[in-house]
Amino acid sequence: MKTTIEIDEVKLERIMKMTGIGTMKEAVDWSLNEALRIATINRVMEEPWTPEEARSAVDPAYDLIAIRHSRVPVSYVEGKRGRKPRSKKADS
Repeated sequence: MKTTIEIDEVKLERIMKMTGIGTMKEAVDWSLNEALRIATINRVMEEPWTPEEARSAVDPAYDLIAIRHSRVPVSYVEGKRGRKPRSKKADS
């Protein structure tokens, strides 16, 4: 949907710089998603789920331990952002 609105350019530029987002459209979309995420968290905090609601919110087949075991360990590389797979050392 196209629309015309006034946006605080300083805030928008800061968001783009801090997140590395390259376009204004992507920055606005990211900001809306973040606002929605935060509003959802606030709603849940104000109106806590019953134990039944919490149980039904998670797929019974979801196995966090299995997911963790299937992932390749990562290590942080000094001076670089992000993660790099940890190399396996040969036992000598």
